[in-house]
Formats: sequence, structure tokens, C-alpha cells
Amino acid sequence: MISKSIINFSEYFVLNYKNSPVDSNLMEDFVNNDYFKNLLINLTEIDPYDFKISDEFFRLNAISLLPHLRILKTSLNLTTERFLLELSFLVQPFNKHLSSELKILSSKINNSEFGNAKLISNLLTSSKSLFYKKLILDYEKKNPLALYPTSSYRNSCGHVVSSNDYQQIEATMNLNTFTSIKVEENTLDINNSLLRDQYKSFGRCVCLLDQNIEDNYGLEIENYFNHHSIVLEKLVYRAMEVDKHIKNVEKIVEDFRKLGVNRNEPILIIGGGVIGDIGAFAASIYHRSTPYIMLSTSVVSAIDSGPSPRSCCDAGGFKNLLGSFHAPVLNISDRSFFKSLKTSWVRHGIAEIHKMAAIRDKELFNLLEDTGLDLMKTHFGTINCNSQDEIVKKSKKIIGLSLKSYVESEYDNLHEVHSIRDHAFGHGLSANFELKAGLLHGHAISVEMTLSSFMSYKRGWLSEKDLHRILKLFSEYELSLWHDILLDEKCMNEGFDKILQKRGGNLAIPVPIAIGKCKYINDLTKSELREIIQEYKIIVSKYPRKGLGVEPLCSDAGLEDPVTVFKADENIAKEANLN
Repeated sequence: MISKSIINFSEYFVLNYKNSPVDSNLMEDFVNNDYFKNLLINLTEIDPYDFKISDEFFRLNAISLLPHLRILKTSLNLTTERFLLELSFLVQPFNKHLSSELKILSSKINNSEFGNAKLISNLLTSSKSLFYKKLILDYEKKNPLALYPTSSYRNSCGHVVSSNDYQQIEATMNLNTFTSIKVEENTLDINNSLLRDQYKSFGRCVCLLDQNIEDNYGLEIENYFNHHSIVLEKLVYRAMEVDKHIKNVEKIVEDFRKLGVNRNEPILIIGGGVIGDIGAFAASIYHRSTPYIMLSTSVVSAIDSGPSPRSCCDAGGFKNLLGSFHAPVLNISDRSFFKSLKTSWVRHGIAEIHKMAAIRDKELFNLLEDTGLDLMKTHFGTINCNSQDEIVKKSKKIIGLSLKSYVESEYDNLHEVHSIRDHAFGHGLSANFELKAGLLHGHAISVEMTLSSFMSYKRGWLSEKDLHRILKLFSEYELSLWHDILLDEKCMNEGFDKILQKRGGNLAIPVPIAIGKCKYINDLTKSELREIIQEYKIIVSKYPRKGLGVEPLCSDAGLEDPVTVFKADENIAKEANLN
């Protein structure tokens, strides 16, 4: 077991050498025992992506160690200070005293020549250099990730076969990557070491910021990194829906180039869904893949787009038409940022939680029914309440359940190799009409989610009782059940066709068949869709506000109307066709 070799080395090292001076002789303390060699071999030769390893740490109730174990796969390439810090995290669940001692030692050698040197460099100057030179030659052939990684966050393997005459070659390629998702409180508190531990070894943090976050938290962010003596390179961008286009992606990439961002250096993105989407897209194409950490500050990003492996930007009046698959190495969902959000932003973000509740998680649905508008009025227990109030406890549980459902659904189909995707509920037709209608994303998907629920009812899959439970939940949270864009036949037909294009010729429309259970419609016709929309309009007209949402438009939330940008794009396209 890997855990045994961790403890053996840590106990031996701390017991014998914790008071050693910080100089070149310290490396001798490392190498002159078999415990270190055994630990290093274990760390660098283990497959940290093996499900058996995950299960081992799950049984130890220590899954928080897994990202550190994966980084330590590249131990030889880490600075010695970073190696000790990562090792201290591995030790912590087994022996807190040892963990503390290793962190102190890591801090002692920080900014020293010894601490800033790569572990392999220090090993090659030790009395055991011959062994490590042979290890390098061995690893060049059989374990290159441990020796010369471009980053510590992904691995790949492949298999090639060819015909006897070499005129036919077949290759299979696999990529392993990982994401850690943490629900955190007060990330920017100087006593919270989470971001400090990610960036201290790099000496700086390249931070992509939403303008709204800069306005509300800019000084707090600067104070945090200044306190920890980490250079902060801030890149501030406005991040409204109209800004979610390829030109801004290109500008961000150019900013990365000017700052000389390294391929192993995780960019920090702080903000909501828009800055997260375009920032992740920029990271994915810079150096063909640059890691990033997402500090999610909006409801949408905290439970949906933040941990998403899909980076994107809008194009041609269609949501998220351009993009790549590039997950964060760490997503931090921090509820404390919700207190500064406009209520309209909280409301539309809740739609993504309703999505997972209706289609996948009955417990979450019941909790949302029970909590009601208090969730929105208190901004998830961050305003107009006390920390001991029940709404705080419920809010934390809602965020946790939402994340669990989303990640379970999303990460089993990382590159969308099939369209059995329950979390695509509400994300088909709406991708075409959201920008045209000027709707906030949450209201756009709400319209489609409730319409899709009605489709399921019409097919006899969803009971009338459950249909109205779903409609009532959305309505009580003041989300949209209806928008007249549904009557635009041309728009609906375009959306229908674009679903087929995006899903490999299938509709695969996810619909609820009971609260928390899902099935897929693949044989819907355009004429059937038109008929359903007409019937649906009559049903939702009986709901409060005749099915209309509260502050459903981007302009209602103080955002620039995306309709103006869409029309501008249309005019450019028309002029190009004329020429």
C-alpha cells in the first residue's frame, strides 16, 4: 500500500532530521535511508488514475489526498519545497504531527537555493547520484511522465499495431486527467491556505478576473497574495454574455503570451460562467493545453459551469458553438461570494440546480421544494440571515448535492462521445433561442426544461402530478415557463436542426419520467413540436404571471442585451454572402 511507504519515510525523516540545517547536507538526510528511495519509487511508478487507488483512499476516508498523490507522480520534477508540501498533505490523515513538521520544513527551505531547485537536481548532487542517474535512464524509456512532465495534471498512453508491410497502421490513444472539486468558505481569507498552497512554489499567480469581481473583491485578492508573498498578475475582463466571443478568447491568449505563462503553471480564473468558459477555452488552446484553477463566484459556475470539462464561446447566434474539452484541475465553489450577486443572477443560477433535481436527484428536488424562495432571498444563506439559521445548512447541502449529481453525470462522458446526457436537460432548443430572445441563461433553459417535461407527459411517461410539481417548482422560484420565442417557427426549426448537428444525428432530448428519473426522446418531429408548444402555452398560462419569469432578460439584470450583438453578427454574415 502506498500509504505505508508514506508513513515509513515521514516518521523516519522527521524523527531523525527535523532539526537539520537547511543546506546541501539536507539532501543526504533524504537519500541515506531506504525509506526515501522506496517512497519515491512508489510515488513515481504508481498509476494514480487507477480506480483501485481511489478506492483505497476512499476506504481510508482520505479522498482529499488523491490530487496530491497525482501531483507527486511527478515528484522528480517538482521543486524540493513543493515536494515536501505535497507530501505533508499525504501524511496529514495518518499523522497530523508529521504533517505539521513537513510543512514547517517546506516553509524553512522556501526561497532557498535548495528549496527552489528541482528534487531531481538535488538528488543528482547527492552521494547517491549514481542510482538516480540510472533511474533517469530507466524512466526515459518506461516512465517519461515522472521524469519530464509538461504538467503534473494529466497523463496519456497509447497502443499502435501495423500490418506486415507497414501500409496500414492503427492507433488507440487514451488520456487521463483529473479534477478536484471543493466546496470552500472564504477562500480569500488570508488564513485560508488553499490558493497559497497552489501558487507559492511558482512564485506568482496569473489571475483572469471578471470585471465585477475586480470591482467587489479586487483589493481583497491583492491583499491575499501580497500577504503570502506571491506575485499577482491580474488580467481583468468584462464578462457579460455579449463578451463571450472568439475575439476575447484570442485577447486572453495574447495576454498569456505576454506574461510568458508556463505549460505547468495553472492559471487562476475567478468569476462566473462567462469568464470561466472563455478563460478555460483560452487555456485549452494556449500551448495546446494549459492547466487552470476555477474559483467559482456565481451560482451557475459554482454548481455547473465551474467544474465543467467543456470550455466554449458563442458564435453565429448559437450558444457555445465553439469550444474544447478542458476541465479545471481544481474547482472551488465558494458560497461566500453570493452575497454580492444581484438577486436576478441568483435566481437564474438556481435553474441549473433545478435541472439536476428534476432529472436526476429526488432528494435535491424535495429539498428545493422545502426551502422555497428563502434560498434566493438569502442568496444561499449569505445575506438576511444568521450563520446558525437552518437556511445556511440547507444551502450548503443543496450546493453539495447539485455538484455531486452534476459531476457524476458529466465526467463519465468527458468528451461527449454519446448523447445519453441527462444534464443536457433544457440545453437543446434553448441554445438557439437564448441569444435571440435576450434571455438570461437560467430562464432560457427553464423554458425548455418545463416544455420538455410537458413532452414527457404527452407521451404518457410523466404523471400529471409530477408534471405540475416540476412546473410549480420553477414558477415558485420565479423562473420562466414561457417566452414568445417558442412561437417563432423558424427559430424552433433552426434549433431542432442544430441539436441533430451537435448530437451526431440524434435528438436524444432528456426528459423526466418521474421526479429524479430520466428518459430520452429521439423521434420527435418538427410538426409534433409545433403542436406541443401550442398545447403547452395553454397549460402554463394558468400559472402565476402566465408562465413568465421575473427579470428574465439580460437587460433586466443590468447586462448588455445579446440581441444587439446577434443582429450585428447577422448583418456581417449577410454582407459577407453578398460579397
